[in-house]
Amino acid sequence: MHASAGPPRNWKGIAIAMMVIVGVLSLVSLSVIMLTPDDSHLFLRSRLTMDDLESEKYTVHDPCVTWLDGKSLDTLKRGNEIEHCCFCCCQAYVFEGDIYYQTEVTSKPLRLTATGRAGLVVNGLSDWIYEEEVLLTFSANWWSKDGARLAYLTINNSATPLMEIPHFLGGVYPSNVFFPYPKAGSTIPTVSLFVVNLYGPAHNLEMIPPDSVRARDRYISMVTWISSTQLAVRWLNRAQNQSELCVCEATTGACSKEVPLFSSDGSWFYLTLPAKQGARGEFRHIASLPAQVSVRALKRLYPCMFGHSVVFLSFSADFEGIFQRQCLTCNLLDDCSFFKAVFSPNQTYFTLYCLGPGVPKVTVHNTKDPTSESGLDGVPGSQSVTEEFTMGWPEVLASTHDMALAWVDGRSGVGRGQKISSVDPRKLSSLRVKDQLGVVEWLMQLPYIDDQRIALYGKAFGAYLSLKMLAATDQLFKCAAAVAPITDFKLYSAAFSERYLGLPAKEEHTYLTASVLEDVHKLKDENFLLLHGTADARVHFQHSAELLSRLVKVEANYSLQLYPDEGHILKERRSIQHSQRTLVHYLQTCLRHNPLLASIEEPDEDD
Repeated sequence: MHASAGPPRNWKGIAIAMMVIVGVLSLVSLSVIMLTPDDSHLFLRSRLTMDDLESEKYTVHDPCVTWLDGKSLDTLKRGNEIEHCCFCCCQAYVFEGDIYYQTEVTSKPLRLTATGRAGLVVNGLSDWIYEEEVLLTFSANWWSKDGARLAYLTINNSATPLMEIPHFLGGVYPSNVFFPYPKAGSTIPTVSLFVVNLYGPAHNLEMIPPDSVRARDRYISMVTWISSTQLAVRWLNRAQNQSELCVCEATTGACSKEVPLFSSDGSWFYLTLPAKQGARGEFRHIASLPAQVSVRALKRLYPCMFGHSVVFLSFSADFEGIFQRQCLTCNLLDDCSFFKAVFSPNQTYFTLYCLGPGVPKVTVHNTKDPTSESGLDGVPGSQSVTEEFTMGWPEVLASTHDMALAWVDGRSGVGRGQKISSVDPRKLSSLRVKDQLGVVEWLMQLPYIDDQRIALYGKAFGAYLSLKMLAATDQLFKCAAAVAPITDFKLYSAAFSERYLGLPAKEEHTYLTASVLEDVHKLKDENFLLLHGTADARVHFQHSAELLSRLVKVEANYSLQLYPDEGHILKERRSIQHSQRTLVHYLQTCLRHNPLLASIEEPDEDD
């Protein structure tokens, strides 16, 4: 007997089946490869980390470009400096509050002023309030076009209350630094405008303000030469809701208001302005100007004139209207659409700062032929809601920790037109909170945003808004990080607070409503982090101290990080690194996904 053989195997069928299976798997693999985005760059580039930010590889040098004359510029090195030095038309500098002038570098300096008092009276430079809130520049002197006269501000803080900033480190006893700081409702510095003639009788002539502002607290927010002997000056009242634009004669000190004459339909107005008439110099002529010009300014408007053209910085390119406009920077540089420009004294060349969205760089261009360029070292960007290049700890959150970041421009007049600028400034705080919350509601509707994990971050006024938004909502945000928050506008700069809220004596309720200190009971159960430098000269630690005192009373939940003897902008490298890592760790921990908590909070489909 022998075992019977089984049915023969269908090897041909098996082979065909295997080929079909292999073919299907190949098609699936091919489809996956074809439909998967190209991530090959991920194998060549690592994600941005905090260690990257702290390395020299990601540090961009600031060349400090300065025009020496119409065609020459210099890149200044940072180091020990006098208070201020200007090489615009000749050599002038400020030392210990007074202005000195030299015709040549080797000549003996001529002292132009003698009223300077350390920390109290300064000539030709801005004090804290003028640099931060009024002129927005450190320099407060202006050369005439021919270099024969110098206009300058004298800012007197003799009656301004002094702010005391304690320094705790480096000694057995703390030391204190005092400096004038006018808070809301307190005495503000007095300001005067002088002109000194350098090629005639050596005397300093004061420009007399108009009667409407002469006897009251006032600011000077703009000074510019319109001819070799005339200046345009804008005076502001203390509330900054009225201004007087005057033309001042540098030879007599008399200032008169320029009242324009309008056409019958109101579409044009007429002024007498100086215009060059060949070799005979400048003569005043009637100039017609449109009453409304569609210019949406990106920052403050700094027009530069060369020949019969005006160069200005615009929020966006607009070629409509009766005027012929030429965009000098549109499509000029690759991956660059956000700029800052500095013109040479004769406006024939300009230094162009490409700030983003690509890697920043600096180039030099001819005004008539902008495509002609010369390259310089790159400059760093700063954090803003623009196309400006940025590289900081928020980008680490986006790159390494897969967080979506959103910067929000609140309600303001920058690039938004007069409709926004005309909003009642006393409501500006509440309206900005409303704007921010509106953006958050829109973000929560996006499919890739987890509406259960949203956090806030802000610094100074942004920190104030973050705390206000926490107080205005009920557990909408997981947490917030507030750096140097403004908590009470009575404690802040007079120029800023009074511009938006008025004088405290007349607007007591407005100040109370705007204060974060009145909302501490709403912050009791919120999760937030406070960071502040104890030597902050802009937003004093007093703001956080007042807030902490009230938070303790209501037994609030908060985290606190202090930086001894550090200012509004941290200086010590270790402090900078620690603050950045603290913020990244705090927000990462706060927004970390918790599957167990998510399953508990997820509502039942039957509910």
